[in-house]
Amino acid sequence: MKRISFLTVLAATAAFLIGINAVETRAQEYKWNVPLIWNPPHHVRTEQEAFRKSLLERTGGKVSISLNQFGELGLVDSDVLTIVRSGQVPLAELDHSKTAGDEPLLQIFNLPGLAFTIQDAITVAKATEELRRQALDERDAIEIGMVFFNPPPGIFSKKAVRTIEDMKGLKIRVHSGVLLRSFQLLGARPQLIPWGDTPAALLQGVVEAAITSPSSGTAAGFGDTTKFMTIMPLANRISWIMNKKVWASLPPDIQKILTEECKAAGDRIEANWEKEEINVADLVGKAGITFVPPSKEFQDSVTKLLRPVWDEWAKQTKYGPEALKRSLAALGRAG
Repeated sequence: MKRISFLTVLAATAAFLIGINAVETRAQEYKWNVPLIWNPPHHVRTEQEAFRKSLLERTGGKVSISLNQFGELGLVDSDVLTIVRSGQVPLAELDHSKTAGDEPLLQIFNLPGLAFTIQDAITVAKATEELRRQALDERDAIEIGMVFFNPPPGIFSKKAVRTIEDMKGLKIRVHSGVLLRSFQLLGARPQLIPWGDTPAALLQGVVEAAITSPSSGTAAGFGDTTKFMTIMPLANRISWIMNKKVWASLPPDIQKILTEECKAAGDRIEANWEKEEINVADLVGKAGITFVPPSKEFQDSVTKLLRPVWDEWAKQTKYGPEALKRSLAALGRAG
């Protein structure tokens, strides 16, 4: 019978333990493809790239994420709640304006005439926080941060929009069902067009106007096809959400770092959006576009005409009536 030496056993045991350690090390590495809304060189994406690098450094390489737009990954941004819940992607950026097909509650920030400024949107967010948490929990998701609010978007147009009458028959690109319905009520001819197709749609005359954030429109070269921009009284909220099971599986130290880095990045992005809100006239002016300040009469008319959109929206989700009640109370406005 062949004898096995002590050294041989020792070596085999060491190799086995090393193998276990290697498996454990690999098990503690997290690599995620995170679908996003913005592409470079937009300031949002710049800050998210900085977040990615800081996260990699602070976790000692344990958390490595790749950032790509939804389309680059073959995904649609309106399906975020579904793909996170299914585990198709564990972590994703959530555009609250595009959740009509799953949970309309999150669209509350995008109701025209409800939130006129970033601060209004923040007020609505605080008033509805509990309801949003419940809605996400039902979809096996948790919000981990990277929260920021977009300033009121601009209507980039070939002809100046100063009154509701100027909206009549206007062929305009929109990006959500709420906006589609809203501009229909205003007498326009809205079309749902993906962001990537919007510059070509303007150039080819498919539409003669488009609504988006001022920085996005100027960066995309809208000044080549439109000459005016006014502000629409609505806002939006963006955040990152994660599959609950994936979040619960993360070690506490990773959760802490992820939360801290998401908050820091979200705060930086929000600061940039706030600067844009304050300096919007200069921003579009540098792009060769004339800024048309929205008059109080225009804002009041939009709010009055689109009040039915709020009621239609509220009926689409069990959270709607309560969310609207809480928001109006927080804003100090009558229902």
